[in-house]
Amino acid sequence: MPKTSVNNDTAKMLCLWLEPWGTDHWMRPGEQFTVVTEGEPEESPFNVVVHDQGISVWVNTANAAEVFDKDGNEAPCGHQRPIEAIREFLAGAEKLLQHVEGRSAMQQEMARTHYERLRQELAEAEAAQEGKSYETDGVDNVLISDN
Repeated sequence: MPKTSVNNDTAKMLCLWLEPWGTDHWMRPGEQFTVVTEGEPEESPFNVVVHDQGISVWVNTANAAEVFDKDGNEAPCGHQRPIEAIREFLAGAEKLLQHVEGRSAMQQEMARTHYERLRQELAEAEAAQEGKSYETDGVDNVLISDN
């Protein structure tokens, strides 16, 4: 089972991108994540690229990979995603919605679902930042306040 560790030895949040899936996993200063894939060890199971937006770990041959923190807990896509990143991703998703107009119904639905998921994530993050709770019943989102 091939695996590689990534450390955040900076003083700021750092994004670990898992490619080719494009999932983002955010590391606080001092944190360490381990990327694990299924399959046989090989000569070069990963490529690691450092860039302006963080670190990308490219999985070369496996069909799946997971990211874990140093305690062995799974760090799923969006783990610890900062509110600024959510806003950025939401702006991109909004542009994508405009771009898929006139495309297939499936492409439009995928873009709409992606946008709505990020919109909900932002609402939850903003509510948490304000010390309020944000609940969803699967249909409507409700901001719960003490007032």
